[in-house]
Amino acid sequence: MPGKHGPNRLANYLAVHESWMEALLAEGFVAEDQCAFTFLPSAVLLEGTIVCIGGVTIDLKKEIAVLRGRGMNAWVQTRMFRYHAWVRGEHNILRYESAHEHRPHVHKHAYNTFGDGREAEVVDLHEEDNIPTLGEVVRELQAWYQEHAARVKNLR
Repeated sequence: MPGKHGPNRLANYLAVHESWMEALLAEGFVAEDQCAFTFLPSAVLLEGTIVCIGGVTIDLKKEIAVLRGRGMNAWVQTRMFRYHAWVRGEHNILRYESAHEHRPHVHKHAYNTFGDGREAEVVDLHEEDNIPTLGEVVRELQAWYQEHAARVKNLR
């Protein structure tokens, strides 16, 4: 059985994404979903911004490769992603990125949000189970916000 990042039918991929976003919006941590899908012949792009309470913001770019097939029955799989979270008008919180030229593995950048805003560490994520989905990143940020809400309010 493929893992959470394995190939999936496009129709299911879109339904899962929509379901996650509807739930997150209904719960209230996510205030706006300003993301959009762009359908290309060999890929689907998901790009935009997710605005959460407290000015927590996620800029995202995701490239989903079309492996085979066409339309909603096509089999797709994420090829590249970048989830960059920050406090609007202030410092970065974290950034997840797929492997690229200077890092051979999926990795997470963590920042000193309440200090100088600089990168505090980079952690390589070698195991697929440790690589979060977009929904899991939003949940991580929700927990981060709940822990740091008073400090975030003092930033603004």
